[in-house]
Formats: sequence, C-alpha cells, structure tokens
Amino acid sequence: MTRGPRGRGWLIAALAATALTAPLAACHRAGQPQAASQTALQSQQAEQVLKVLADAPSQGFAPGAFPTTGIEDGLKSRDAATRAAAQGRLVAEILAYARAQHGFAIPKSGMDKNWGMRSQAHYDPTPEFQAAAAQNQLPQWLASLPPPAPQYELLRKGYLTYLKIAEAGGWQPIPPGGDLRPGSRDPRIVALRQRLAFEDASLGQTPANAPYDGALAQAVQRFQHRHGLKETGIADAPTVAALNVPAVARAAQLRANLERWRWAPRDTPATRIEVNSSAGLFDLYVDGQPAMHMLVVAGKPGDETPIVASKIHTVVLNPTWNVPEDIAQNELIPKGEDYLAAHHFTNDGGKLVQQPGPGNALGQVKFLFDNPYSVYLHDTPSRAAFNQTQRSASHGCVRLERAADLAKYLLGHEAGWSPEKVDQTMAGNDTLNVPLKQQVPVRIYYWTAFVEGDQVSFRDDVYGWDAATLRQLDASLASHA
Repeated sequence: MTRGPRGRGWLIAALAATALTAPLAACHRAGQPQAASQTALQSQQAEQVLKVLADAPSQGFAPGAFPTTGIEDGLKSRDAATRAAAQGRLVAEILAYARAQHGFAIPKSGMDKNWGMRSQAHYDPTPEFQAAAAQNQLPQWLASLPPPAPQYELLRKGYLTYLKIAEAGGWQPIPPGGDLRPGSRDPRIVALRQRLAFEDASLGQTPANAPYDGALAQAVQRFQHRHGLKETGIADAPTVAALNVPAVARAAQLRANLERWRWAPRDTPATRIEVNSSAGLFDLYVDGQPAMHMLVVAGKPGDETPIVASKIHTVVLNPTWNVPEDIAQNELIPKGEDYLAAHHFTNDGGKLVQQPGPGNALGQVKFLFDNPYSVYLHDTPSRAAFNQTQRSASHGCVRLERAADLAKYLLGHEAGWSPEKVDQTMAGNDTLNVPLKQQVPVRIYYWTAFVEGDQVSFRDDVYGWDAATLRQLDASLASHA
C-alpha cells in the first residue's frame, strides 16, 4: 500500500534535496545502534512507524533517506523468517530516523570543524523506543522526535510552502535591466509584480499591468526586509538577484536550516542570548521575552564564526587584545613600528598585545564563554560595518553594535555594579575581569533561513555551509547496499 505524500510534489522534494549538493553515492549507516530485534511491533504500531517514515521528506529529509520498500509486504508474509527480517528492517529505519531527528545523521567525522553544536553528546534511541513500544506509547514517542522549538515547525511549514511553489512551476526570473522604481514605465514591472505575488498576498488582486505605485514599492520593501537588503522600495540589482533565486533553491536552503535546528540544544532557557551570524543579528531574551536587539559583525569567509552553544561567564572591561600570530604577521607588523606605537601595541614576550584605550580593536568590553574556538563577543571602535547589509567582516569573533548596553544588563545582576559604575570603569584604562554569578546561555547559530512573523526570511550563504550541510546529510542517509 502506498503511504504518505507522493507524486510530482516529492519529485520536486528530490530536486530540493540536491539543489545545493553534488551527486552522492550510497553509503552505510555508520555509527547507528543495532536494531532492537527483540522488539516485535504490533500491526498497528508498524503502521504508525511506516507512516512516520513515509512522511520523513516533509521534515526536510531526502526522499528515500529511510527506505521501507518491501517492508509492509514482508510483515504480512506467511514465512516467519521473512516477517522477522521485515521487523528488523523497520526497527532499524525508525532508529536511524530518531537519531537523525536528534542531529546525529551526520557523523562527527563529516562535520565541519566550525559546526560545534550538537543537541547532546550522545543519543541512543533504542531503550526509549523499546519502552514506548512495550507501553503502547509509540505515537507519543514518534511525535517527540523532531526538535520541539516552535521555529522548527514554522520553518518546516515554510519548506513545504516553497516545495508547493516549485511543484507548480516556480516563478519566472525578472529580465535584466536598470532599476525599477515608483513612476517607472517598464514592461518588466509586470514580471516584478507577478514574482512578488508568490510570497506577498497583498498583490494577489492587483492587475498585472498596474503601474509601479506605492503599494508595489511597499511590497518591494517588505521583500527587502526579509532578505536583509536596504529597504528602499526600489527594485535594484541586489533585490532583483534575490528575487530571481529559484523556489527550489529556496526550498533547499530551508532544508539545510532544518538540519541545523536538529543540532541545536533542545532546551530553550528563558533568559538567553542568540546570535545569527549569517544575518548579523543579536537578540537577548529575558524571562522568555525579547529584551535587547542589535546588529553584529560576524566572521568573514575563511574566518568563519563557529556554531556553538555555551554560557557567558565573565565580562572584561577595558580588555587588552592579544593579537593572534597570523593577524600580527600578516596584517599588523607589515604596517611598521610607527603604526604599532600609535595604536598602543606592545611586544609582550614575543606576542603582540594592544593595550586598553579608545582605539583598542575589542573596544571597551568583551564577553567570555567557554568554547574550543577562542571566540567571544566584544565591542568595537570600527562602526562602518554596521551600516552594511552584509556584515561578515571579522576574524571570527562577534562584534556588537551596543556592547555597553549588554555589559550594563549582565553586570546589573551583580552586586555593586550600577550602570554608572560600568560607565566610570570603561572611561578608564584599567582592565577588569568580572566573573558572573548568573551565567547567561549564549548560542551562535548560522540561520540562512528563519521565520519572522508568518513569513520566511533568507540571507546569503556566505560560508557555503548550506550546500555542505545537505551534502553531508544526504550522503550519511543515502540508502545502503
């Protein structure tokens, strides 16, 4: 019996599965736990498992990632050995699915060194699967496997929406030409309006040949906001380039971000810091509510900001900058002794160190959290990058637009640290390390697709991690021989 969504829609899903990746060879499921062969599923339980596996593509997995061909017939066989083999295959696939939903589809050896976030150190679904089957709690267990974060489910629905658009043929690209703006008379305005209407319901009832009016300009602005572009209401070259990305490629982008959600910790602390290095955004949540928002500058390609989860444990006021050797040799020392002296660099036992002060590259404050990459959040005297739409310019650490505000919030929970004292301390040149009694979770993500309100926002994949993620995911889950 055929199960789950099939037909042309999942052919498009297969295209989305490879839109950002190269062809993949089949491989074995390395590192998967042994199937709980002693667990014999009842007929109804087997139906439940088969349904979940058939629906796996709606979770962003490639069609065929958890193959079940022949299992249902095998379960109905009169031959006991055939039935047992079908049971074993079914259990093996649902355990592989459970591990994949917990972020373990890609083995550690296949992870980029900068992908330092896993939902947990180890996950073996076998015991909980066996318990759920024995206690008739299998539907509840199956439902618990995807990440519980509301953003994951919203992103999954967005993924299905873009697959549906792609299935219907997608949108047509806007022909090349000059900028389109209010008052323009250009036949390409028809194509612009038709393209925007795929994602903007407000344009659905507008005649296709209507002029470039205020309503169209507002729709362009909304699109620009969702893509991190300058919100001018003018369809300039960067805006048209984003509009012309095919729907199937957007679906692939969503798949990659669904996989990254599966790496993320499953707990969501009510008070936490979240950084999206791809979008260059920072958010502080206090007791579950947004409390602070700012722009950030993240690492440039080649100096990528890692994906990591940790806790801020120390605030450093008036920090020194211990310059990494490669930056010292390649960027600073060639500028000469006069430059180094003017910017307060000293040589400390062979290591270049910049002393505290207004020109220090780390600004007036940095925030330390344990991680294997030696990255941190920090202030900066260089403000120009905050005016750019693409803010990937650092050596890997995260520069904060309003670092002093964060320092005052974090230190405000420490005895004796009023906002005035923070200002007074930062006005001097003495370095002071302040350990936090209330450490604050910090999570640095790389979301190139994320949900804002009821729509998906996209950013450029400046690190090339979307394609790499899908390549590793699909290779790891490819049907084994």
